[in-house]
Amino acid sequence: MLTSMTLLRAMNGIHEEDVIMAGKLYYQPKKRGNARKIIHLTLLAAVLVSLLSVAAYASGFLGIHAIVIPEPTLEPVAASAAPAPAQEAKTEDTSLAPAETTPPTALVSLTQPQAVPEELDSAVREKVENARAAWDEWQSWRKENLPQMPEVFSPVEGAAIVNIVENEDGSATVSYYGKDQWEQIIFRENEEPDYTNATPIEVRTATAEELAQREEWLKLAGLSYGDYDFNYDIHTAEEAAKLEEIATNHGLRLRRASTLLWSKETVEENDAAFNAANGTNLHTDTSDARFLTNRELCDRVAEVACHGTFFKEIPHGFDKVYYFNEGTFCVSYDQTLSDGRRVDCYGYNSMYATLSSGHEVVTRITDPDSYQARTHTAPDGTELTILQKDKEAFLYVYLPDSFFEMHMQSEAPLSDADVDAIADNLNYSNIGR
Repeated sequence: MLTSMTLLRAMNGIHEEDVIMAGKLYYQPKKRGNARKIIHLTLLAAVLVSLLSVAAYASGFLGIHAIVIPEPTLEPVAASAAPAPAQEAKTEDTSLAPAETTPPTALVSLTQPQAVPEELDSAVREKVENARAAWDEWQSWRKENLPQMPEVFSPVEGAAIVNIVENEDGSATVSYYGKDQWEQIIFRENEEPDYTNATPIEVRTATAEELAQREEWLKLAGLSYGDYDFNYDIHTAEEAAKLEEIATNHGLRLRRASTLLWSKETVEENDAAFNAANGTNLHTDTSDARFLTNRELCDRVAEVACHGTFFKEIPHGFDKVYYFNEGTFCVSYDQTLSDGRRVDCYGYNSMYATLSSGHEVVTRITDPDSYQARTHTAPDGTELTILQKDKEAFLYVYLPDSFFEMHMQSEAPLSDADVDAIADNLNYSNIGR
């Protein structure tokens, strides 16, 4: 049941359904004669503890607010919209038709706490707020000192493709298309995509100055400096020095590049399933040292990020495991329930003493208020907050030195007992070295 990794997910453990956008992939063909320059920007859019000597801190009263990312209300982007296609007048009486409503959505972080309970231990609260302040300082410095992508190129909800066409006066027409319009766009080898039969969901106009600003941003985005975690987005020595300064001033560590591992057994199982379905003889080479057995992956997590075993029972299979130098780690795996059903689990432990953001791995959920919140005590005494609805569930806990969260997804509805069984397979009190 493990799904294939998308480009960014393979790069550094990004959950495929949790990618809100990947704004640095672009394609720019040659300019031919006097023809207008055509620029194509493809967006990967979503739509990219125990009762021991130290206690864990429950936050059930916060419910989903502990993981929902506050989203500011944005003013509409200044744009010159193309006229909408003419619509035939409808003569039927719609005065009694019910108003159409769209369920509210929310952006959820899988990697950082977004709200801190008032009753939480003050030491933990200070750690969370200190890390957040450091990230805000870093973002503010970047905004003031580095080229920024103009707002006119900001993503449109529901858009999967952006077509940017430079006009004769130096401006550009920016057209956004939904993912359901792929079939209307004609792609031919060595030719520009043909958008004639596709209707954009939004059209904007970028000035020549905004185009130039975008080019500067792309030039910077194409640079890479040092071995920092890619989420810091470091491109130059100047940026690295500033990041190091902010981290030092706040007493925080920085994450270096992650170690990414896969399961030999899961790869072999997936190869066998593919071959059986397609009559092929696919055999992935797993001789690389980054491929381990499921047992070895469990042992590695215990070794590098815990002071005891993390998994009570070895999961059915792993999508991946990745970890950093300072205690942050992720386990993406399949757990089999007692009736044979498999559930995708994505667990992430985030260290308070690390400079990191809350927007690194995210997912968008529908109707957040419909998630049922409850608490559950794991076998090791850790009190967890669990949020669930239908086929999806989240659990989180504020530990003394880190915040652990897990996202669960299934093809069938998950009961309380199902979620509890998955939660009970982890030793939360062993997290941290």
